[in-house]
Amino acid sequence: MEIECPQCNATYRIPENKVPKQETFATCKKCKSRIIVSPPAQSAGEPQSSPPPAEVMTTGPAQTASGHDAAILEAYADAADFAPDRYALDQCLTPDRKGRFKTRANKAKVKYLRAVKPVLDNMLAGEEKVVRVAVGMAYYPLEMFLGNGVLTLLYNRYVLVATTTRIVAINTNYRVTRPTHYMFQIPYTEMKKAAGGLFGTSVRIYLKRGKRRFFNSVKRSFAKDMRTYVMGKIDPASPHAETPAPELNVCPACYVPLADKLEACTDCGVVFKSVKKATLRSLILPGWGDIYLGHRFLGACELLGSFFVWLFVLVLFLSGRVEDIGIGIFILLIFNGMDALLTRHMARKGYILEKKQPQRAAGRLAPANV
Repeated sequence: MEIECPQCNATYRIPENKVPKQETFATCKKCKSRIIVSPPAQSAGEPQSSPPPAEVMTTGPAQTASGHDAAILEAYADAADFAPDRYALDQCLTPDRKGRFKTRANKAKVKYLRAVKPVLDNMLAGEEKVVRVAVGMAYYPLEMFLGNGVLTLLYNRYVLVATTTRIVAINTNYRVTRPTHYMFQIPYTEMKKAAGGLFGTSVRIYLKRGKRRFFNSVKRSFAKDMRTYVMGKIDPASPHAETPAPELNVCPACYVPLADKLEACTDCGVVFKSVKKATLRSLILPGWGDIYLGHRFLGACELLGSFFVWLFVLVLFLSGRVEDIGIGIFILLIFNGMDALLTRHMARKGYILEKKQPQRAAGRLAPANV
């Protein structure tokens, strides 16, 4: 008897003496997805085959009224409100060797999905389903160069969701309890490969057009599971030159993919915070632009640092010597200029909603953003 994985199309052969008597499931060795195994119909005169060994087959999943496996809901009763046509929990969560879902890893995955559920409920389209989830830290080398790499890590945590059609990255607070500012998506058709880095704790996505997205500090098992699934969906040889550039950013109000460098959503009309306004504010007073973007802690730290810089520059100005005044001006230009560049970089990561919206757009905000 042969079975085929519905996700990666891998085929496996089960010896006749190991075919199960009733419907059960197996785990694909390639993509870790579940394969439903239905035994062939037997006539009354045929002898019953022996039950499969524990290392090959396990007990079949019992479905509940919610559409999820009973074992999953037994472990996580609050998971019943995840719509089964949107969330394939039996693929997101992994049972232990005894078939139990109540593990520390699965508890973390349920937490991640819960944090971004308001966004995913509005973003998923058609028959798109969530099949993998992880959390990672977006890596931007420029932040290290500008000196605030540690502070900006607070705003670089993303829940990575693999659906049946794309990767969705949703920015969350540091504790991963709610979505915050940025979000973007990468269709599998635009991906060239997914790698894991030196220690296997990264999800590095390379696009066919030369761009790339790195997420570090991912739990090793989550990263491996995510990369394996994504690589099974990628066709690196498929052409892309004739198609327009992919729209990676996502509107935080209506969740429609958008092009870069827009001032307002082309679909729902909401207005985004201005990159120029944020950059100019930080050039005038370091930290002001980041507070405008909603990065209050980062902005407060920059304001505190600028206070001591201005105090030192004031001492140089009061000395009255031309060379001291020149040094003071140079220090201000460097400090304010670097902070303005950092703010510009933070503002260009994705779209952030303005507090004041046009009346025609305010009524179209998604419930999660009201």
